[in-house]
Amino acid sequence: MKNEKMIVDMNLGDRVKKVFYLKEAEFRLRRDGRTIDGFLRISDSSGDLEAVYWGLTGQKLEQVEKMQFAMIEGQINKKKSSGQMQMSITSIENVPEGISFDDLIPSSSIDIEKVMKEIDQKISSIKNPYLKALLHSFFNDKNIRKEFKIIPAAKKLHHAFKGGLAEHTLNVSRICETLCEIHPRINRDFLISAALLHDIGKLEEYQLSGTIEHTDKGKLIGHIIIGTEMVEKRIRQIEGFPEDLAIMLKHTLLSHHGKLEYGSPKLPSILPAIALFYADDADAKINGLIALKDENKNLNKKWSEWVWWLERPIFLADDEIIGKNEDYEENGLNL
Repeated sequence: MKNEKMIVDMNLGDRVKKVFYLKEAEFRLRRDGRTIDGFLRISDSSGDLEAVYWGLTGQKLEQVEKMQFAMIEGQINKKKSSGQMQMSITSIENVPEGISFDDLIPSSSIDIEKVMKEIDQKISSIKNPYLKALLHSFFNDKNIRKEFKIIPAAKKLHHAFKGGLAEHTLNVSRICETLCEIHPRINRDFLISAALLHDIGKLEEYQLSGTIEHTDKGKLIGHIIIGTEMVEKRIRQIEGFPEDLAIMLKHTLLSHHGKLEYGSPKLPSILPAIALFYADDADAKINGLIALKDENKNLNKKWSEWVWWLERPIFLADDEIIGKNEDYEENGLNL
């Protein structure tokens, strides 16, 4: 028996045997003072699942405590009112050698090489020699380029998948491009440069080890400060880089989350910084909403649970009413 269904597609009664990532583990002693139960949160690339291992022996507990990945066998035996499933584990073992963890890491659905090619085109279009040199110093660096293509943009909320940083960065630069076309008073070279560098600190904030995790540096400092320090270091290596331009750019990076409570140490106080904040916020929230709808697609719910980052529940059945783009294309509606 081996069910390779992803978590998002699992249903009540499904029997499962596959490799999972163990995100969390809590062990509870029953009232008899002898029996231990393990309450785990396991995941694959599609989401998380609560799993319970009843009656752990002391030897097995020590084994599970050391696991990061595990071959788990069990059955989906509970469906909560929220639609979330729970698995009852019958077997949990170390992962056999030769098993790939690739399917535990969600990946961008977009060809990352095409994303990088468009980013390169945007860099080539920059006319300001100092900003162009700064961008080249990052994106022509082989090590940075390699990491930039795989690092996610977040752990949970938006673009939380391999290649997410590159995809999000391109999206933000596209939105900024449109803003510059609508409002030509915005300096295009500056805004596009800031857009391409705004999340560069995430290269050191996140790591992939079968799943997305924060680095110690990411937890202690965060990508906004990390990225600004990275930019400052490379600015110092560019002879003649104007000090005032450096200050404007660093301010824009430091303020791109828009609010102090969102982690920005400064509020955006110049036109391109404000434009970058709204472009970044728009792409992050829209992608997060799409991911939320995908996570709930099989739960037959009209409304989501409370979404803390939007401060409201979300109506999930809008596609059934207003349709999707392909619905009109397939049906060839001609009104």
